[in-house]
Amino acid sequence: MKHRRLRLPAAALVGAVVGADIGLRLRSYGVPLSLSVACALAVFANIGAAVSNLIESASGTTHRCVVPGCTFRVRLTDPTAVENRQWQEAAAAHPTHTRRA
Repeated sequence: MKHRRLRLPAAALVGAVVGADIGLRLRSYGVPLSLSVACALAVFANIGAAVSNLIESASGTTHRCVVPGCTFRVRLTDPTAVENRQWQEAAAAHPTHTRRA
């Protein structure tokens, strides 16, 4: 699917823009270059991971156990129709049911 190809470049672009903005703002306050770069890279990594997770969650499919209170679930990204059905049946018929504490 198209989302799969765009997820990482979009996450990297957003992370780079926000990270560069933070780095430039820190430099304008006289923060040393090494500290500005470290902060910009940390922001880049975190924003990139967050955007990637948001895109993945929007394009993914989750199958949960049908037993009330069971926490078993399967998360798939761009499954085929056959894979989707197989995992749906597996989630409904798994052998052990874990309850929330």
